[in-house]
Amino acid sequence: MDSLRRTRLGLLSAIISAVLAAAIGESRESFAAPPGYTIGAVLPLSGSSSEFGQTARAAIELALDQLPPEDRGRIKVIFEDDGLISSRSVSAGRKLLDIDRVDALITWSSGTALSLAGISESRKIPHIAIASDPAVSRGRLFTFTYWALPEDEAEQVYGYLVSKGKRRVGLLAVTHNGLLAIRSALEGIIAQRGGVSIVASEEVADSVLDFRSVVERMKRKGAIDAFIPMFFPGQLSVAVRQARGLGVEAQIVGFETFDNKHEIASANGALSNAVFATGADPTPEFTRDFQARFQGLSLYTGSNCYDALFLLALATRGDTDPERVAGFLRGLTDFHGASGIVSATAGNRFKLPTTLKTIDASGEVRALATP
Repeated sequence: MDSLRRTRLGLLSAIISAVLAAAIGESRESFAAPPGYTIGAVLPLSGSSSEFGQTARAAIELALDQLPPEDRGRIKVIFEDDGLISSRSVSAGRKLLDIDRVDALITWSSGTALSLAGISESRKIPHIAIASDPAVSRGRLFTFTYWALPEDEAEQVYGYLVSKGKRRVGLLAVTHNGLLAIRSALEGIIAQRGGVSIVASEEVADSVLDFRSVVERMKRKGAIDAFIPMFFPGQLSVAVRQARGLGVEAQIVGFETFDNKHEIASANGALSNAVFATGADPTPEFTRDFQARFQGLSLYTGSNCYDALFLLALATRGDTDPERVAGFLRGLTDFHGASGIVSATAGNRFKLPTTLKTIDASGEVRALATP
């Protein structure tokens, strides 16, 4: 009898232990920390565009610090410098993917994004590119662009040209996917609506620093009342100085990359009164926090990089499956980010607010009322 009682008690104890173990396991699972997630960021931290790259890195670091507590400890970022050189973009990206085994990518510029989109796409790596060219994300499932749409920036510039009676324009652009996408958008609007004619359009390599012959060729095609140079720092100030030196007096109008204090200074006044289209200013909260911590840095693309980090953090709470992350990004609507109110559009592109700015006589960048 005692033996039977002991057997029954033993079985009961085993059953209770099993039930408790299962309950504890379920409890631990339900309160498990969200999965860790490593993001690789390829930025131009050196070279003539390093001012932009330093802003991008600073904004990502700010975002890491301001993540909610449940995300702050699990999100890690590894930075790599490509100097905005495509061969270095590829090596930086491969290092992040092959050695660091990152779960996602943030890249800066269309050229960098295009250099890496093929490999990141093939590996189902979510990839947010601060880039203009729609080709970056076209036909892809895991690659997205998070910058002002080229057609929206072109719309701003076209409206300005028409409102100011600038009927004859000359375009001079570097061979770069992002800037050429904006040029193509402007050409499309002009062809469709008229009111502005492109008198001359030239394109040069990113190694060119002597623009005199091409500017002379443009001048022979007729007078212009708006000169649109489309370059990154290192070429922009040189091009506008040489154009002014050759007697091009037309107002300078352009896009995005004018917002660089070193380039404005290097232009020696040639960019004074220039007008350009770019992404709208970040929210006041982001501007306050960023400038308090990183005094002297430009805000250009800062809010975009900040938002990219936040979106990847939000998309990976509880599940880091790449298809789920991509689906979250693709379905985003009215996201209130540092860049304003943002929504996903067709082709894995995000629509962000745009604006016009001008450079005053002292070299300061100011907002300009949209025509």
